[in-house]
Amino acid sequence: MFGEVVRGIKLLLDPTQEIDYTPAMQSKEILAKYDKEPVDVARDYLQLLVNAAKETLRRRFGNALDSMEIRYVLTVPAVWTDKAKNMTLTAATDAGISALDVTLVSEPEAAALSCLNTIQPNTIENGDVVIICDAGGGTVDLISYRVKSVNPLELMEVTEGTGAICGSVLLDKRFESYLIGLFGERTYQSLPHKTRETALNHWQDFVKPNFAGASIEDDDEYSEVDYSVPLNGVGDKPEIGLEGGFLNMTKENVGGIFLPVVDEVERLVQDQMVQISMAGMRAKAIFLVGGFGSSEYLFRRLQSAVVDVTVLQPPNAQVFLDSNQSPHTDTIADGLPLFGFSGAVLRGLGGNQVGQRIARCHYGIKFDIEYNPRRHNAADKYWNALTEKWYVGNRMKWYIEKGKPISEDKPIRMNWARNMAKVSCVETLRRVSTSLYICNLDDAPDHLTEDVFKVCTLEANLSAIPRNFFSSGTNSVGQSYYTIPYQIAMTPTSASILFNLEFNGVSYGSVQAKY
Repeated sequence: MFGEVVRGIKLLLDPTQEIDYTPAMQSKEILAKYDKEPVDVARDYLQLLVNAAKETLRRRFGNALDSMEIRYVLTVPAVWTDKAKNMTLTAATDAGISALDVTLVSEPEAAALSCLNTIQPNTIENGDVVIICDAGGGTVDLISYRVKSVNPLELMEVTEGTGAICGSVLLDKRFESYLIGLFGERTYQSLPHKTRETALNHWQDFVKPNFAGASIEDDDEYSEVDYSVPLNGVGDKPEIGLEGGFLNMTKENVGGIFLPVVDEVERLVQDQMVQISMAGMRAKAIFLVGGFGSSEYLFRRLQSAVVDVTVLQPPNAQVFLDSNQSPHTDTIADGLPLFGFSGAVLRGLGGNQVGQRIARCHYGIKFDIEYNPRRHNAADKYWNALTEKWYVGNRMKWYIEKGKPISEDKPIRMNWARNMAKVSCVETLRRVSTSLYICNLDDAPDHLTEDVFKVCTLEANLSAIPRNFFSSGTNSVGQSYYTIPYQIAMTPTSASILFNLEFNGVSYGSVQAKY
């Protein structure tokens, strides 16, 4: 793979997202050629990053590093699926990081912790509601919080987090489409690779971060600005503004590239405003952070769209609107930590500061229930030869409801009862599997439908539970069986779900989730 650059790999960790980012799609082709998965590249990157960090720490602390406890906090987009978040954890553990030492935090939550811990005193007070708009390279994530306490900081989510892949890298895609529209697909692709690369770099480094809008106000210092993009070695075409090796782009040209992307961000913000209003609250401020969040044009558009809410663009929210970095990459410039980075550190050092989150979907299990002719369709029943009873399958029990509050301090306990033949229980008890399902509808169905999706398989080891705690039964043909009631405690955190096996209120270890 030497000489081939893999970019946008983080976007590829969630295959369910629609990706229109050329470097990521090119990386997908490179990985396919070498029979690699995105998680493999993420693992290799994290391994090198961890090794470099440890080497730096060793130079400072020497052998004392060996006795230090190192915690790792990884930030992930809020819009990612549980599978994509788990793939991030897998990449970390495969890179040599202990699963006990790593925590996942959603990117907007990390940004919120940083913003609210570093803003000027008295800017935000107890009870205020703020919107975090984390506009990065790949995704734009939004979450709204009510500040329960400023000092010590404690936040409560008041809306479902929302987001989309509408980050600044889409502007690069649209810039390239703009050039194709001027030259035609065949002519553009025939231009020297270096020429196209130089034009894109100039767009990324000078045009995109400095564009402030196409205002016609007389006192607007940006109103007369046009932009020149180098196209070395390409003959003059005055009709499209290409002369002397430079393509002239008016502010209207650039605005046309920005418009649909910023429209989508504005729509996401307005959606949060509506949700806040429906909750009987009012937003006081919008914190605009992330690489794309440093855009002057995005700032102006949002401020004009929500005139009664203050839009804040904290310093060092991102130093550069730089697509040469991988989307969502946290960096340090001039010794100052950026918001995603410092927020992750604050989460690692201070623990959880979000007392309540809002569930983004329903989580539940599929179960069988004894057949009741008054309640169930006879066509749905089946006979269980072990217990010698009629059952109806594919019933749904939802333990987390979409739009309802959840908390790390309040695990949700899912109840199971397994009937298991005694003759085969020795092996069966070691790996008892069940499935966890999700539903994105506002009102989840009470039975399995096409709107219910399996998210993972939960594998629990029941062999450590003393057998005398199980209920026993024998059917009419002499088969003995156990009835085993147990619970799986589900703890929703910032960006992951933890599972633990419980029996009669006693914990019997973690439960493995296979996505």
